[in-house]
This record gives sequence, C-alpha cells and structure tokens, in this order.
Amino acid sequence: MEKLEKAYQAIDLLESIDFPITPELMGIIARFEKEYLREEVIPLIEQEMAPLLEKMRNSFELEITYNPEDALNITLVDRPKVQAQLFAEEQPSKRQKKYIIRVIFPDNHVSCKHMVWETLMDVIRFAGPENVQRLGINIMGGNLVSRQLHENERYRVGQKEVEPGLYVCTYSSTDTKLEQIKTINRALNLGLKIEKQML
Repeated sequence: MEKLEKAYQAIDLLESIDFPITPELMGIIARFEKEYLREEVIPLIEQEMAPLLEKMRNSFELEITYNPEDALNITLVDRPKVQAQLFAEEQPSKRQKKYIIRVIFPDNHVSCKHMVWETLMDVIRFAGPENVQRLGINIMGGNLVSRQLHENERYRVGQKEVEPGLYVCTYSSTDTKLEQIKTINRALNLGLKIEKQML
C-alpha cells in the first residue's frame, strides 16, 4: 500500500500544478492498484471469509464490486445451472488456483494448514517468537513479530497473537508467507523442509 499511496501523492502533486496526466501514468497507477489487490486485499478477504464458509457443503460464486463513488458490494452470483456449466467449460483457465504451504520439521511432524497463516504461526512458535522478532522481517511498514498492534485497523485485523503480548502480521499473500518462512528457516538454521502445494 505504501507504494500505491506515494503514487497517488505524485498524481495529486502533478494535478496541483496543472501537469497533464497521461494515459501512461494512469496505467502505472492501475498496475499498482492491481498489485495491491492481489498481494494485500485478496489474501485478507480470503483469511477473514474462509472460517465463515468452510462448513458449507456446496460451491457458490461471490462477486465483489467496488467503485470509489459507491459502497463495496458483495453479491451471490445466481446463474442458471446450464449457464453456469457452460461458463465453467468456456473459461476453465480463469479459475483461481489455491496454494498452501507444507512444512516438515526436524522431528518429522508436518504443518500443512488450509489457512496458510496458521502454518506460518506454527513455524514462528517452533523458532521462538522473540527470535523471529529479532530478525526484523519487515511487513506493512513494521516487524513481522511485534509487541505493537498496527495503528491502521486494516492491518491490525491481520495481526494474530502468537503468545501473550506478541503479534504476527499475517496480512500478506501466500508467496510472501512462503518467503518469510524460508527467511526464518535460513536465519535461524531450523532445518525445515518447505514446499508450496496446490489444493
């Protein structure tokens, strides 16, 4: 989000001096926005919604629509059965792939949680939260493991208490969590075997 906010500030500054805003500049903003959605917003939505939906026995399609001038709108897509089947056959490549992380610890026990942040938490508990905190792994402008709750409520929602008074920022994509686990493993010489798997 930091990079996107700086881009917005740059556009505001250019507009304030009547500098022409070209389609190329707006294209860069759009690319930053998509990156922000992909890396920060979607993982948080998945993280918060999964516990609400995981007990459901049927598949449903939700559509999220956002316009700066309107409220966020989430609707249940209710396609006729035949239409839905044709839609799936025509666009199989657009189905988003879901990945999880599998970690094998030195004693051969395995952490491979459906919620990827839980696997990250298992690794941090094994490594020792304070040891990980000392590594200073940066995420969202702060430490991955911190004694402070983030001042931004959006990020604070993604902080999970790993032990009393210590919080892990889980507000990130699966790939980011994978790199965090690899960093912890290397820095603390934990001897973990780490894999990314498709669900």
